[in-house]
Amino acid sequence: MKKDERSRLFEFFATESDRLMRYVRAKVNRISDMDAEDIVREVMLSLILRADQGGPVENITAYAYRSVRNRIVDFQAERAKSISLDGFSDVDEAFSLREILSDETQDVVAKAERKELLRAVTACLDRMEPKQRAVLIATEFHGKSFRELSRAWHEPVGTLLSRKSRAVKTLRALLSDHFRETKLKEEKV
Repeated sequence: MKKDERSRLFEFFATESDRLMRYVRAKVNRISDMDAEDIVREVMLSLILRADQGGPVENITAYAYRSVRNRIVDFQAERAKSISLDGFSDVDEAFSLREILSDETQDVVAKAERKELLRAVTACLDRMEPKQRAVLIATEFHGKSFRELSRAWHEPVGTLLSRKSRAVKTLRALLSDHFRETKLKEEKV
């Protein structure tokens, strides 16, 4: 990408990002600021990558708003798949910390593995964003419903669902990294 094109893109997003955010909020009911920012950032990244690969974009404004509109459609489709007001919202619904960490077996090896997993989950939870951690702990460990949390925390249910979905993805990634690092340490010894 040429220096002029890069400057043009950064100048556009410096001046237009607030307007793009307002556009997203106007088009999507009950969207969190974090989700709106994510949509705008994805568009910004896509625009920069497109300029790097395919040359300059003639009408940045038109391209950006059309891209934002397309991302909104994708966001709403994802949200429609994951919304569940009773219990939990992960798409594959196979993730339940209470179930994984429950102590129903007398097997010594299984108990040791569960104890290690609990240590890993605790370490990973400490590394998560506080709001994501809070909704994950409230729903998974304390059994709170999203409706209860919405009333108590004065947050829309959709925001909490989105935050929980992000928390699950983050926790999975952190656990994967944790166990990969543990395995590498064991192999070195």
